[in-house]
Amino acid sequence: MSIVVKILLVGLLAHQGLFYTKITTDYDLYGIKVAANDRFIATTDNWFRTFFFIFNDSNDTISCVVKYAATTCDFVYSIIVPMFNSSTSLIYNCIDLYGNNVIGVFTINSICECQSSNEKIITNYSTQDNFLVAIGADNASVYGFADDFMFFYALKLPFSISVWPNTFNISPRAIDIGFNVDYGVLVGYCQLTPSIASECGFIIQLNTSWSKPNIITKIPIRSALNFSWTDIRYIGVITQSRNYSAQTMMSVSVSWGSRRILIGISSLNIVLLYAFDNVSNPIGIYDNGIDSTGFGKSVAWLDAHGNKALILANWLSRSTNEWVSSSVQMYDIESDGFSSSVQPIYIYPNSQQKIFSKSNVFFIRLMCSISGDLITLDSSGSLSAVLSSPPDNFPDTNVRFFRSVSIPCIRGTNRDYAGIELCTPCPHGTFSSGCQKCNSNASFCPFGSIEELPYSTFQSIDQVQEYPDSPENTVFDDILLHNMFMLNWQSSHCALVSPMTWVLLFIVFGIIVALIVIISEIHCANQRNIHYRIKRILKNMDLIGEGELWIGGLLSVAVIVLVISACTFSAEFYHQYPIENMTDENSFACDVTLRNSKFSTNLQTMPQHRSSNKQIQPMFDLISAQQFYLKIDLIQTAFTCQDSLTIYHVMHYKLLVLPIAKCETSYNSSILSLTVSLPAQEISVQLILSGLKTVGAIRLGLIGPSASSTDGRYTLLELNFASTFTSSLVDQVLAPSSLFSLQLTPIINQTAPLSTDGLTVFSAIWSSSYDVKTSEIFNTENRYTFFKRIQTSVNVTIAKTVFYVNNIQEPIAKQTEIIFRNFLFIFLVLEAFGLLVLVVKLLIVPPLRTFIVRCRKSTEQSQTDHNTEMNNVSRSY
Repeated sequence: MSIVVKILLVGLLAHQGLFYTKITTDYDLYGIKVAANDRFIATTDNWFRTFFFIFNDSNDTISCVVKYAATTCDFVYSIIVPMFNSSTSLIYNCIDLYGNNVIGVFTINSICECQSSNEKIITNYSTQDNFLVAIGADNASVYGFADDFMFFYALKLPFSISVWPNTFNISPRAIDIGFNVDYGVLVGYCQLTPSIASECGFIIQLNTSWSKPNIITKIPIRSALNFSWTDIRYIGVITQSRNYSAQTMMSVSVSWGSRRILIGISSLNIVLLYAFDNVSNPIGIYDNGIDSTGFGKSVAWLDAHGNKALILANWLSRSTNEWVSSSVQMYDIESDGFSSSVQPIYIYPNSQQKIFSKSNVFFIRLMCSISGDLITLDSSGSLSAVLSSPPDNFPDTNVRFFRSVSIPCIRGTNRDYAGIELCTPCPHGTFSSGCQKCNSNASFCPFGSIEELPYSTFQSIDQVQEYPDSPENTVFDDILLHNMFMLNWQSSHCALVSPMTWVLLFIVFGIIVALIVIISEIHCANQRNIHYRIKRILKNMDLIGEGELWIGGLLSVAVIVLVISACTFSAEFYHQYPIENMTDENSFACDVTLRNSKFSTNLQTMPQHRSSNKQIQPMFDLISAQQFYLKIDLIQTAFTCQDSLTIYHVMHYKLLVLPIAKCETSYNSSILSLTVSLPAQEISVQLILSGLKTVGAIRLGLIGPSASSTDGRYTLLELNFASTFTSSLVDQVLAPSSLFSLQLTPIINQTAPLSTDGLTVFSAIWSSSYDVKTSEIFNTENRYTFFKRIQTSVNVTIAKTVFYVNNIQEPIAKQTEIIFRNFLFIFLVLEAFGLLVLVVKLLIVPPLRTFIVRCRKSTEQSQTDHNTEMNNVSRSY
């Protein structure tokens, strides 16, 4: 008998529709299983048959647990809570063990006891798959819509319910009333023919006076979708509107502040924006493409103002329905409008706000509270709460549980309003978290600046000096003659060191002496003994005429001065080598840069094999053995040594972690400096900076210690150079991925010995050359792009050229050459002055003697005439 009863009971339950699809681990099945207001968050779990309550002051712990046993529910479809936090009530719709459609409410007290519970069974209707509920802004009116019926449920005593048949010809998928008690928006599928159903919607009037809701306006959704005939969605139709499928879910959200309606159709990958007062055509359409589905799975307005919209952007393969990714995207509709070309101003999760540790990345629902909190539910039934943060703070999700905490904005970013968004980097020309104005035009204040930095704080470091060119004159004879016979009075120094100055001075002095002697001979004939002695002394000094001419003695003084000057100049010039030992300007010549050095430069191929027979080989050994340290300075960045900083050695598609030898910050932590010991001279290095913090400029360089051989003949100079890279555009920062190619060329300076028994001395240093395109390593950041940054990757490739620069320094004149040239110069001077004396002797002396004789005769005749006249006068007396 009992078996017969069981069989009859099963048949009866099947007739009533009990055998609906029941998958207790599917948290997206039939409805929304999360609800929230500013007081608490509630979820339901059909697997554990439990309602969970988490109050905002509970420190992320579950505050209350209510079992299904307190109700008649077997499977809960959806839950909703009052919009305002004056009540701890929870409203639910579910299916009981007998397949009945149930609407109910209960309230919990401070000790989590369930009280004031009430349930109503909607009789005379089979189990409904599409069964929605919504609550009005008065927190006392609940409306429900299903395939076969609609109802009004009063939350006040005596908890009455009114049920009407669904005559709207719509299989409902989403309902939203918002902060309103008079109207709601219902969307779903309308059966056009027995085999075709189409997306549709209605603005309905809600009648709390126990009368049936009425359709005010029909929203023509399908007619607004002008797909091309090549679009797969053009022929995509639903045959039976009542058939439930997660892929055909729709979403709707109404903002009464801006009087706008958002409708999401995830199967079409589209979100529509309507003006509530005119729904004949959408005012905005966002089409996310035909390759996927899931965009618009859930939509919500961030707050009561209705300026910013949140859209659940799932990415599922259209062909396989396989999930790929999920994110919540925020659009500033008030400022940017709404179309497929509009960029979101915020995406969750991002590199700064990651998924909570206990959450799943596959989101299935989202909602917002009145205060702007974002609540998401994932496919595993876990919720995430990104709570609105006050100004100058942002929600941090790097916490243990599932609710964010407010932390101060990252330096260089700012937000002057409450919200869930990240703080936005300060615009160029401002800095710090308060976005203070940079006072100086000479300061570097790009997008997201941390501190007002003068450009002088991160200048490039140039180490390799240009090798000097050889002087125009590299022949010692020419140099000696030029400096001996050059008369340059452009400066007092040149006049003082010029030998010709002193030669002319002594020549003038000699001329004066000669004139005195000649004049005295004419007018003082009685002083012949003195004149004779003077001439004899001068003849003894005569180096030019070999003692024949007394005037040659006067010229010999000038010759001696010139010879002494030549010897002194040559000795000083000889010691002006090599140039690296000359630290001061010389004082022996008019040209203070005059050196006994000539230079030549050539390119040589680097040897492929070591050869100990070459005297330059030890220099190559020192060059190859130098240890390199890569120095990276990140300028105007909020990154610090406490952030995730990883440096890899990229080797044959493998990444080997390199330790950071030194990490430090400077200039009020606005510059981060990293030093890395490189395991090889030719290497590819990758620096990974996790997070969305920006870098305004970068300085890259190499450091290497000096080295020398034991005999001091070979010296490797210390390596210390760096190049700074900045963008010419002030709103640009370092790109998420940048490549710096560094070419190193050895420069070997070869100094030849000054003496024949000396040894060649070698020194070397690296020359650097960057192959960088500034337009590629920097990009423009703004409110639409910065939060998409996952990391900053700096890639540095160091390579050596196949040649080296060979600079050769040699003396212009060695000691033996200088001595020999000075002897020649002395003979040249003597011969030159001898020629001068010969000219004087032949062309000047004869006329001068004739002049003197005539003058003497004239003087004697005058004296005789004077004496005769005096005698005649005496006789007359």
